[in-house]
Amino acid sequence: MSNRNSPSNMDLETFLNGLIQKMFPAWYAAQAAKEAHLGNIGILNPHSYLSHRWLSLHAVASAAQQSLAGQGEEWKPLCGFLEKLITEREFNRTLSVSAIDGVENSAHDEDWPNLYSWAEHVGKDVPHDTAEDFDRLLHEAFPAADKPHRMVYREWDGRYYWINKGDSAAFAGLILYAHDKQRDANINALINVESINNKVLDRIHSEFWVLLMTRDSATAIHELLQRAELPAVIADFEWRRSDLAFLIARKNNRKLNQIFLNLLNKRSGQHVLEFGRWLGRHHFPFRNH
Repeated sequence: MSNRNSPSNMDLETFLNGLIQKMFPAWYAAQAAKEAHLGNIGILNPHSYLSHRWLSLHAVASAAQQSLAGQGEEWKPLCGFLEKLITEREFNRTLSVSAIDGVENSAHDEDWPNLYSWAEHVGKDVPHDTAEDFDRLLHEAFPAADKPHRMVYREWDGRYYWINKGDSAAFAGLILYAHDKQRDANINALINVESINNKVLDRIHSEFWVLLMTRDSATAIHELLQRAELPAVIADFEWRRSDLAFLIARKNNRKLNQIFLNLLNKRSGQHVLEFGRWLGRHHFPFRNH
């Protein structure tokens, strides 16, 4: 007698898991989410002398919108919220050189962690020993004819960057002198302030789960939800981090709520982030004076 296809000849645990998943898919998904191994997200907003290597909320919102656009009418409200998430204002103010955290453009490929590291390479041959050198470098880097100089301030991470035209040896020498001699200077700047629309963020947080995790983790959980016939979608994060993705669902489904709470319960922010809450905790207001 052949029993090759009988449960007794199969891995009993696999058989039981499959049976439970078939009979109680939502309950199984909730338990599986609680026990699932989630990959490490890594550093979301790295330090660099180059602003293009920082996390961009514009890129995040755009990528998520594009992903959601073709996934049905249910996600159109979220697309509308994402479109209004970031606000911008301009102010003509003085800004200290030491406040600048990065530059927009550079011909160098090296990923230096800050402007001082960049300046050590770009400005090492520029005379920067005397007060006269400092004054000369300041006027060369930020000539009066070009003012106001274009800057961007991001309220959600407190970073300034200069919208420069290219690498400036004078600016590099200026940074070296300012660092070594503990001196600073003010420049006339037109500052574009990027802010989060808190009312929109509150709407997103109250109506949707927007969980950030590794793409592999999001795909695995999404497959569990599909088997349980629970509505959720995967959306792209920013282009720099294709290894990450959003897992998104509405908060009006009790079974889904339990599954997402199980995902978040006792999990490190290195494994899963409720993105709206994460954004809400990061706020460095622009000093408008």
